[in-house]
Amino acid sequence: MSSTVTKPKLVLHICCSICGAYLSELLKDRFEIIYYYYNPNIHPEEEYEKRKASVQKLAALYNSEFIEGDYAVQEWYKTISGFEGEPEGGKRCPLCFRMRLAKTAQLAVAKGATHFTTTLATSPYKNEDVIGAIGTEIAKELGLTFLTVADFGESKKDIWAKTRTLAKEHNFYHQNYCGCTFSIWKK
Repeated sequence: MSSTVTKPKLVLHICCSICGAYLSELLKDRFEIIYYYYNPNIHPEEEYEKRKASVQKLAALYNSEFIEGDYAVQEWYKTISGFEGEPEGGKRCPLCFRMRLAKTAQLAVAKGATHFTTTLATSPYKNEDVIGAIGTEIAKELGLTFLTVADFGESKKDIWAKTRTLAKEHNFYHQNYCGCTFSIWKK
């Protein structure tokens, strides 16, 4: 008689399918993945919708649940208020990370997940140490486990190379800036 082993649930905060393609491959055998698209930082709304459609395509490929968070643009501006002039990767970014990871962790609790993580950490344009520290702090407060890049089992460089290959293979939408208004100005 065989028994079915239930995989633990993981909520994956995902900003774009490019960053999530290979990470999905790495996590699919270990977890039941719930894709959470919560990105009130992405501007303009047309860009937000393009990225969302691509993430929905990725979730469908893995036969996984897709949940869209509120497109709370005004809440995001309030969160980063006073840091608009910061450079990309400056003091504004950790505020944005914290906002999105806190919502991801809240969803994880609501969905009965034991783990959460984010595709942000796999991007070569983001500081995975800052993201890891924020995620781990939030996880500790809520009794969850936050997966850092080190927990993925491969180097960030290898993950990025493999994710780009998969993204091209599946013809995912590829953006050319981080997402927020301020990163548009820097492209």
